[in-house]
Amino acid sequence: MNNFKPIKQIKASDEVFNQLREAIFSGRFSAGDKLPSERELIEKFAVSRTVVREAIKSLEARGLVVIKQGATGGAFVKEMTFDRLSSDCNDLFFLGKMSFNEICQARLHIEPIVAGLAAKHCTPEHAKLLLEANANESLTLEYPETVMLRSKIHYLLADMCNNRFLTAIDKSLIQLVGSISSHFQPDTDKIHPPGMHHSIIDAVIAGDEAGAEQAMRAHLLDFLVLLDGIEEEYRHTQ
Repeated sequence: MNNFKPIKQIKASDEVFNQLREAIFSGRFSAGDKLPSERELIEKFAVSRTVVREAIKSLEARGLVVIKQGATGGAFVKEMTFDRLSSDCNDLFFLGKMSFNEICQARLHIEPIVAGLAAKHCTPEHAKLLLEANANESLTLEYPETVMLRSKIHYLLADMCNNRFLTAIDKSLIQLVGSISSHFQPDTDKIHPPGMHHSIIDAVIAGDEAGAEQAMRAHLLDFLVLLDGIEEEYRHTQ
């Protein structure tokens, strides 16, 4: 029998990386949490400073943590999104290899599901946050704040859906649309007038899953028409 393979020794930094990654994925560290300090990790893992730093750099390269400098700095767990995918799609759009229509078609399939799940899991605290975000949509018309205000409802629904994979995909798509639109800054009230989320919020707060899905689909279809016009205008100026 010759089915055995030589055992490969794992680098100490890889083992530290694997354990920290598992701690993040298992929820022991949530988005925004600070990982133990370099000194604490050295003591916990009984390894050198070089090993710990290599492991942290690997976490940063994978988009799992962000490194902040200063007295209150350190390695902080990032929100789980597909940032690299968003960045690549952003480049494809400006190269003319991807359209708003294609991006929003993806949202059209995903976000109604997210809205329905958000309705299923909506709590009084969620309802309060949704109503506050809706009331604040027209506070400013200045970029990039205005994009965040008009997108806040979508981000909240993504957080509420209780499916981390859908949350990550949905937030990445929302972020992508916001990033692209911020480049050429169309009239905010033209691309996304305030008040477009009323029916979605009503359905979600009422726990109406089917109604939330239907309202989100209708909203995105309206949004898609507006974006098509904005994109056509933008392409003609290039």
